[in-house]
Amino acid sequence: MNNILVIGSLNADLETDVDRFPQPGETLLGGPLHVSCGGKGNNQAVAASKLGANVTMLGALGKDNFGEMLFQNLQANQINTDHILTRTNTPSATALITRSQNENHIIVTDGANNTITPDDIVAATELIKQNDIILLQQEIPLDTQIKAIEIAHQFNKIIVLNPAPMRPLPKEVTEKVSYLLPNEHEIIALGGSSSDTPETIILNSKTPIIMTWGSKGVLYKNNHQQLQHLPAYSVPVVDSTGAGDTFCGAFCCFIHLGLEAALRKSLQASALSVTRAGAQGGMPTLQELESSDLFRT
Repeated sequence: MNNILVIGSLNADLETDVDRFPQPGETLLGGPLHVSCGGKGNNQAVAASKLGANVTMLGALGKDNFGEMLFQNLQANQINTDHILTRTNTPSATALITRSQNENHIIVTDGANNTITPDDIVAATELIKQNDIILLQQEIPLDTQIKAIEIAHQFNKIIVLNPAPMRPLPKEVTEKVSYLLPNEHEIIALGGSSSDTPETIILNSKTPIIMTWGSKGVLYKNNHQQLQHLPAYSVPVVDSTGAGDTFCGAFCCFIHLGLEAALRKSLQASALSVTRAGAQGGMPTLQELESSDLFRT
């Protein structure tokens, strides 16, 4: 199984449900408040670990109750925490999540995530060398992402970038990435002009792009340089939070199987994740994925 280094965010998720999303200036009553562990980096690390990968997390936490909760949760999910950075003067990051009608709105406060520096990445050079796949998102500073990509590229590592929330990287940096995993909204920023469509962006990109498309599946360029669509699996949706992160973590787990096989496995894992509540709580284990009756033909 792959050795994966996740360089990314660790957030405490504060979640509630509402009948509908409020209008500007409007106050609504929500359901009970649930506090759980999240952050795109954290979620993707947990997804990969549950599916059997050897995962190490490089991230930053505040010296606070949320930080302790997040640290313990990583360890409970068999993720290597030897490279978690503790910040005494900066709180742990949070994500405020509101759900309604199987959709969600998310606001992230970056906290300690924003303190991860390029120097921290340089200090982790040996760690990068020791892993097969480097998985990144965009909830940490841009210059830190760039340094991680440059060092990983120097050692010919597989670099997977989930560009969320979308922030532009220099073209010469993006071209060092092995796979870009945007959704249907984020991909537009990867185009050269406002008239570009997801299809043209995928076909013209030097870096392989796999566009996650929610209930429609994924869109990508196959090994014959042709646009290809793999549909999502039809399952009863309980909670879509974390489905994209599940896909990213799963993709890193299964990429050694070949591109199409990895995508099918990742679609299955993300489909299973939405059948249960919670971002990490819904993520399947490898045994659950392999034994599920939802994908039997």
